Amino acid sequence: MEIQNVPVTGGTAPRHAWRTANKLAGFALNWVGSIPCDSERRRYLDVGCGNGFITELVAPEFDDVVAIDMEETRLQDFRSHANGKSNFQILLMSAAKIELPNEFFQFITSFEVLEHVPDLDASVREMVRVCSPGGIIVISVPHVWFPFENHGVQIGTRFYGRKIPLLPYVRPLHRKYSVARVFSSAEMDRAFVSGGMKLLGTSYASPQFERAAAQANSWEGKFSFLRGLLDRCENIPGLRALTGVSMLKAYQKPGIGKAVSA
Repeated sequence: MEIQNVPVTGGTAPRHAWRTANKLAGFALNWVGSIPCDSERRRYLDVGCGNGFITELVAPEFDDVVAIDMEETRLQDFRSHANGKSNFQILLMSAAKIELPNEFFQFITSFEVLEHVPDLDASVREMVRVCSPGGIIVISVPHVWFPFENHGVQIGTRFYGRKIPLLPYVRPLHRKYSVARVFSSAEMDRAFVSGGMKLLGTSYASPQFERAAAQANSWEGKFSFLRGLLDRCENIPGLRALTGVSMLKAYQKPGIGKAVSA
């Protein structure tokens, strides 16, 4: 699957956005207990780690942590913040070509990344390939029923970075002009289940207005008082899909077995 415009990378999670980071990491951590306990070392891969802000919230549950991204500037920020932790490997590597062994990781995450990758199918295949039998893959992506396109649009040679209301609801126009994908629940399931994964759970994360609140004179920052209401909507069927700016999914690879040796 390709989108028509060359994807741009979305803004990395700023380190002050702790509410959003904890929502995403919290969902992932809920599934750590589903990992088979037959391996001596538990390995975690974060695909599209950015500055590692969310990676570091998940990492304490694992013996070995590998984080990959295609932007060296963000990786340098991550390395500086990780401060030489011996069990961390922070690598410049593409999601579509993960140069690591088959069935190597018991736990894989990819937060707000798959909407940007040039080759979605290859990226999904690679994540499934390096996931060990019984292992878990957790992803978060923009949800198609959220009423704003948050990444902007490209029309000809001009890029418009503003939020575009209702554009996700008109899929042909969205595919043509948006610089990032949005996904329905069924589309995300098809991508992973067709690759042999089993769906474990779905959730939604409402907007927290943290990035906007950090910008001077941002109109979005004025809506931060809605956080509590939106958080409650995450647990109400129907409303949670409309108010969820991000959709979260957990999948498990069938079979029980040890990851391969390093």
